[in-house]
Amino acid sequence: MYDAICPHRGADLGVGGKLDRGCIVCPYHGHRLALGTDSNAEFSVKRYPALNVGGLLFAMIGAFDPGALTRMLDYLTRTHQIFAGLEKSVRIAPEMVIENAFDWAHFGPVHDVLKTTYGQPRIEDGVFTAELTLRVGPSMWQGTDDGTHQDDGEAWVEVPLLARAFSPNLTITRIAIGGGDHPHFVIASAVPMLDGTATVRLSVALPLNEDGSAPPKEVADLLLRFESTGLEQDRPVWENLAKMRPKYTAEDANVLAFRQWCNRYCLERAADRSASMPAAGAEASEIQSRVAAARASLSDGPRRRAL
Repeated sequence: MYDAICPHRGADLGVGGKLDRGCIVCPYHGHRLALGTDSNAEFSVKRYPALNVGGLLFAMIGAFDPGALTRMLDYLTRTHQIFAGLEKSVRIAPEMVIENAFDWAHFGPVHDVLKTTYGQPRIEDGVFTAELTLRVGPSMWQGTDDGTHQDDGEAWVEVPLLARAFSPNLTITRIAIGGGDHPHFVIASAVPMLDGTATVRLSVALPLNEDGSAPPKEVADLLLRFESTGLEQDRPVWENLAKMRPKYTAEDANVLAFRQWCNRYCLERAADRSASMPAAGAEASEIQSRVAAARASLSDGPRRRAL
């Protein structure tokens, strides 16, 4: 995969750009861009390693060890069938979409969750990890034969979730309906676009049948419809958030922890940029010093090993 922005004047190469004899021709001024930065061409676009798994393409943007993500995807390809799902555009920063998986206080008001039980988020092998259980009303995709309870005449189902953020733009969440031994996974990504929106993609991975055959696509389609409904429930809140200084409460501790984890990626990218800057002038020196100090303040924390 390659950068999609022309280094000449910022044209989006994905809109009108053409591949011609191993180069990309910019749709704005017609410059030929070499693929990869190891070229002597006047203009070139950076190449990023990528993983193509189950019809999903993952770009490795940044100097990060993708080990945890690679192992997760390898596990899914051996034990599950991945169904590429839906794509939506939302007017929100992509990090907010991913953060939503850890904003547990909103599950009740927005998604009608009866009760949310959660523990302290943690970082495992560089992955921001959180376990929680949702108490919800029974529905088609949850089933009512196993795990259904009655309380004051109201039926409910316990749904354990294990949410993992492999980067500020990607989560893979394990969902064990009724505490079952054959969980499915929801793969959610959000990437920024030039117009200020985020492109959100949702896919699901269902466990293979006992004989190794693929599960029915109808089940995946049903799960994706529920995921789509949840996204549309979030949309009006996301797209109408005011720009103001928030007043956080104790319920926001997990969200703030996620944001602090995300900041490590920003610091790493800032460090990469500052390292390539000409070491001339007080301004460059000051930026490099600030980045070094920020990295040192995080040196005692776990190193992330994902995207």
